[in-house]
Order: sequence, then C-alpha cells, then structure tokens
Amino acid sequence: MKCKIKARTMVNPTENLEKVTEAISNMFDYEDIEIGENYVIVSGGIESLQILKDLLRERRIRDTASKILEKNVSSNIITFSLSKQAALVGVPNFVEGYQSPLGEIEVEIETDEVETLIQWITEK
Repeated sequence: MKCKIKARTMVNPTENLEKVTEAISNMFDYEDIEIGENYVIVSGGIESLQILKDLLRERRIRDTASKILEKNVSSNIITFSLSKQAALVGVPNFVEGYQSPLGEIEVEIETDEVETLIQWITEK
C-alpha cells in the first residue's frame, strides 16, 4: 500500500524549536523535514505512520481513531489534527472543533487505498 504523509505545525514565538520537532518525532518516523522561520513540515511514506499506529494500540484508542479518520476523508486524502502539547509527551490526542493552546499538528495522508490504510493503522 502506497501513501504520502505530510505533517505540519507552526512554531509559535514562545516555543522552542527542539520541542516542536520532538513533538512531531514522537508521532511520526518521517523521511524528510523542512524547518522554516515559523513552521516545521515532515513527510514520508507509510512507514512514517508506524509510531502513531503503535501509540493508538498502546493507548487503546483505535476505535476512536478509526471514526475520526473515516470522518475526515475527502476523495483519496485523509486529514486530521493532533494536539502538539500532547504529542510532546508521546500521547496521540485528536483535536476536533477547537484549537489547543499551542496549536495542532495538521496531518494529511494521501493514498489510493483509504479504507485499507485506515484498517491498517487501527487494526486490532
């Protein structure tokens, strides 16, 4: 199964760049990183999702994750947000409808096999 993942977050003036990149690294095993003046973007393939997949299993939130992912599908793209603050301590916390204090990690996954990918990342 092929997919492209991109995760992006803003670096606020009050934040430490190292902590922001650590938060993203706690969720994704990315292949490429782009650091701008006030943002960080990471990208990669399906293997980049392995950490998140393992965390969803460990935290026992696969059913919730599945519902959120399915709800956020548009054509062949899945989008969702994770709390940057929770990610810093290694906790995948999906954000819907409100902004967390430090902002979110905006995630976009492009794949031709949306249902298969959701089943894989949330498999029991």
